[in-house]
Amino acid sequence: MKYLFTVLFLLPLLASAQDCKLKKGTDDMTSRPTLSTGFLQFGNFTLSMDAGSKEIDFFFIVNTGSKCFDVENTNIVAVFEGGKQKTEYKNSGGLNCDGIIHVIFKNLSFTPSNLQKLATKKVISFIFTDSNSKAITVPLSPAQQQTLLDNAACIAAQAKTII
Repeated sequence: MKYLFTVLFLLPLLASAQDCKLKKGTDDMTSRPTLSTGFLQFGNFTLSMDAGSKEIDFFFIVNTGSKCFDVENTNIVAVFEGGKQKTEYKNSGGLNCDGIIHVIFKNLSFTPSNLQKLATKKVISFIFTDSNSKAITVPLSPAQQQTLLDNAACIAAQAKTII
């Protein structure tokens, strides 16, 4: 009887784990499997989260303000729920004036702590700093916060399956 109760208590956890809708593909260079959320619109920026066998790429396209970003001076600050916790992510992409920023995490058998934070805590805003050190703050609505959280958790969990 206690096993039945244990299974009944675990059913909601299993049901929520199946809500993960990632696009499966194949890397053209290595022929290994890839996963992607596709492009998600968040007001003043678009985000695609892609996972390959070696890395997880958060691909931002900023649609507002200065769109020139480089590796040395560009960063993104995620402000988490409550406003007191912040995490800084560095741009891993090259110099461009198209509003493109890449934040790359290694795809490991465990989730890197900076990615784990995005996958477990709601982000209330992003602050994008361009190559001229000008900050662009983009707040997220509650629905956008939940969408980001769900997709980051999904990609963080499923990326381990394609290592």
